[in-house]
Amino acid sequence: MATQDHGPRAPRRPAVKTIGAVRFEDPFANLQDASEESLAWQWAQDALAEQDARSWPGFARVRARIGEVAKSAGSMMEGPPRRLGGRWFWTGSTAKSPAMTVLVSDTVDGPRRAVVEMTDLLPAEQAPTGMVIWYEPSPDGELVALAVISGGAMVGTWYIVECATGRVLATRPCVAYTGARPGWLPDASGFYLGERDGQNRHTLVFVPIKPGTPDRPTVTFEFTDIPANVSGLTPEVSPDGSRVILLAGPHERIAYVIGEPATGTWRRFLPSGHEGECQGAWLGNDTWVARVHSDDVPRGRVVAIPAATSTDAATWREILPQSESVLRAVRILGDRVVVGEVHHCSARFRTMALDGSDRRTVPLEGPGSSMITYIQRRFDTTEVLVIDYQTFTRSSGTWLYDPATDRLTLVRAPGAELKGITVGQRFAKSLDGTQVPYFVVHRADVALDRPRPTLVTGYGGFNVALMPSFLNHIAPFIEAGGVYVHANLRGGAEYGKHWHEAGRLACKWNVFLDLFAVAEQLIADGLTTSDLLGMTGASNGGLLAGVAIAHRPDLWRVVVPVVPIFDQMEPIVGGPELEPVRAIFYEDYGDPKHPAMSRVLYSYSPYHSIRDGVAYPAVFSVFGEKDLGCMPFQGRKFTARLHEASTSGRSIRLRVWRATGHGAMGETGELQAAEWLSFVMRELGMTPA
Repeated sequence: MATQDHGPRAPRRPAVKTIGAVRFEDPFANLQDASEESLAWQWAQDALAEQDARSWPGFARVRARIGEVAKSAGSMMEGPPRRLGGRWFWTGSTAKSPAMTVLVSDTVDGPRRAVVEMTDLLPAEQAPTGMVIWYEPSPDGELVALAVISGGAMVGTWYIVECATGRVLATRPCVAYTGARPGWLPDASGFYLGERDGQNRHTLVFVPIKPGTPDRPTVTFEFTDIPANVSGLTPEVSPDGSRVILLAGPHERIAYVIGEPATGTWRRFLPSGHEGECQGAWLGNDTWVARVHSDDVPRGRVVAIPAATSTDAATWREILPQSESVLRAVRILGDRVVVGEVHHCSARFRTMALDGSDRRTVPLEGPGSSMITYIQRRFDTTEVLVIDYQTFTRSSGTWLYDPATDRLTLVRAPGAELKGITVGQRFAKSLDGTQVPYFVVHRADVALDRPRPTLVTGYGGFNVALMPSFLNHIAPFIEAGGVYVHANLRGGAEYGKHWHEAGRLACKWNVFLDLFAVAEQLIADGLTTSDLLGMTGASNGGLLAGVAIAHRPDLWRVVVPVVPIFDQMEPIVGGPELEPVRAIFYEDYGDPKHPAMSRVLYSYSPYHSIRDGVAYPAVFSVFGEKDLGCMPFQGRKFTARLHEASTSGRSIRLRVWRATGHGAMGETGELQAAEWLSFVMRELGMTPA
């Protein structure tokens, strides 16, 4: 094989560093800085990557097919609507808000209009990329708080908008990636919002909205109350506004403290020593109905917790005991409890009476997923359950479930369907004997009796269950005869607290060994070979892809890390403003300055694990220029190191998308997917259908 042109070699100025208990040489330490020299090399690499992907003869067909499927499917992030005060709230795009804004309608099937357009909020040059990342309507549906970002930035602004007129009543800075959302007072006169002070302590501020609303003092919490490594806090306000529970997020939902703002008293919510999630909803003003996880109940149970005696577990009343499913969301629907759960790596919903009797399962065809169980999103209505649901082969649709009649009604049909596709579930045995599930998706007429081009994806982290979702961007690969493998690795939430903990911190290696076991099983079963096998993952899955490259280059022909972290010793470079990002990092990976964790992190850190003289697979790394969590310098260092170390002669590319952050949607997202998928299909010798 001819050696690929990687352009000019990166400037190499090594430095010896000591972090935690590890002393090492950083061969491309200079590329960590966003100097003129580093950026010039980065953008030269970016141009090469774009040219390499788009010059493949099949690119135009792949791009067209992804766009066609995406147009039919609609917004991948639309999610279920919410109804408050007689209004239905949706997310979607318009001509003036091409990324995403909030829409309202008077009925679930009535015409929708934008509450406010991005062109009314942002300067003309920012409006095309402006989007609502979170939103929270007031209880009466008259106002809505919109978290708006633009240009891929991860810090933006809360706009409080009057729904009837689109008038902006107030603004507040927003750190979008923490997942923290406002907690409205019942009369919509203002809301509470979790923030941080100059010492990185969590604070609760009050934002008055209606004229004459008295201000309330900011509450500051010490680290003994709420740890610094909690990324964001969402206030859950009781129906009468007398009590507030602060719920941590975005990955582990834990009710840390409860307070009575009128008296200024705050205390711990859970019993001393309790470790595990506790997320739920108010049942009246005195009771919190929650899913609670612990070492003894790793998959969770539902309990009614008296607010006054929440620290005394003996006063809790069990509504739903632990089952084989993993609880992920709990809400109150009139006189019934609703649970969203993960059942055999698929989303499931059940309802029951307040005493746990009369349990019913909502009849949805699986395997599939819902944003409710994926990001534990709130779902608000009082009479019916609103569910978004999608499968590998059908895009997201919206259903209403009425527990009174046990009737499921379709109100927004899936816009796209991939026909003639087979989905099956298999298991691989990891090094320690753990059974690791994975889905295999392929055309029904493609027999698995000989090796086929195969693409594996996985995540394995942050208490996130990677469940079946519509494969719009993967459609060209499957339609061309490829086999798509969706691996459910430890570190996620597929099987509860123990499954998560077995793939985090000092146990992180289990995630990587699970991935290698799946790949080896695919090869052993004759489904593929290492020369026909690709792998991709995004965010934490991008780290997974980096480890796949560095530690098992023999398994793969091509690997695509999307918004990854490659340098685990110096993952996030910046000042105090990035503490919420570090909090997310420390949650699953640990602090590299800690002696014991530094050794674990260094042992698998992709950048530090590259060895000279190894035949590495083809690589196409994708970054967002504005990403604060997975910064482009990670790609610069890793790509430069692979260029000098690899002997395979395969393409090793770095693509940095301007004006994007931790992922992209719309046309930019389609282009991203078309590029890296074309790169994969070229390397695996495929031709678009």
